[in-house]
Amino acid sequence: MPADDRPTRRGRRRARRSPRGRTALLTAALVLAAAAVTMATVHRSGSADPRGVDPRDPALSLTVDAARKRVAAQMTSTFENATVEIQYDYVENIGDGRGITAGRAGFTSGTGDLLLLVRRYTEAEPGNVLAKYIPALEAVDGTDSEDGLDGFAEDWAAAARDPGQRQLQDDLVDELYFEPAMAMAADAGVRTPLGQAILWDTMIQHGAGGENGTREIIAEARAGYGEVGEDEAAWLDAFLDVRLRHLLETYADTTEDAEESSRSRIDALRSLVDGDELALQLPLRWEVYGQEFSLPTR
Repeated sequence: MPADDRPTRRGRRRARRSPRGRTALLTAALVLAAAAVTMATVHRSGSADPRGVDPRDPALSLTVDAARKRVAAQMTSTFENATVEIQYDYVENIGDGRGITAGRAGFTSGTGDLLLLVRRYTEAEPGNVLAKYIPALEAVDGTDSEDGLDGFAEDWAAAARDPGQRQLQDDLVDELYFEPAMAMAADAGVRTPLGQAILWDTMIQHGAGGENGTREIIAEARAGYGEVGEDEAAWLDAFLDVRLRHLLETYADTTEDAEESSRSRIDALRSLVDGDELALQLPLRWEVYGQEFSLPTR
């Protein structure tokens, strides 16, 4: 969406949300006995949650609530691997200019995180089947080349059956993507589980720095929309507009369906924002790449 169109759209969102906030305040003023109930069922972001959950409750933060953190990871898994099951053994070249993509978060041979994972695995298990690829991974770092990586896919799938290798994947995801994303969320004032999940997903796909990185996307959202404030949903909507523009720039001419898949990923996240799913409260349902996914109430 062109940048000039975003203020108009945000204005409609704000107008749509504000009457409910005013109704809640009027009800609290007129009926004191109902005030506690009203406040318990109103988002601090300005919209009512039909399930009565305050999405800005610190106890729901992805940094505290392991179940919600897993929900966020499952959402990203549907974007990366088209399944809610975390795919530790996934590996292929998807033609995005980053060489081989592997593992639960899409570590790549072209960006160095795949090399880092293999080095750490080799430190823990010196005789593992991936150790022999370290020189080749060092040589192709920063490129889309697969030179010297024949057989890597099969060996990666075999290594991913090792619980120790899976744990290393989890640890590296936390170190490189989750923890920095949570720090950025806190700095920006993003407090809801869905907002945190969106920033985490952005970190996984865009990385932290560079002209199309997460920091730049946050900065542009703040510059164009303002601070998060009380209506976090509206800010997230603006953030997703900026992120989509960066995605279209990043993946232009890389794969045949780059624009379609980028829009689908953003639309899936936006549908959760528009559906007032800021608390990531199960059940959840979303659609991406023409496929519907759901997580039932446990």
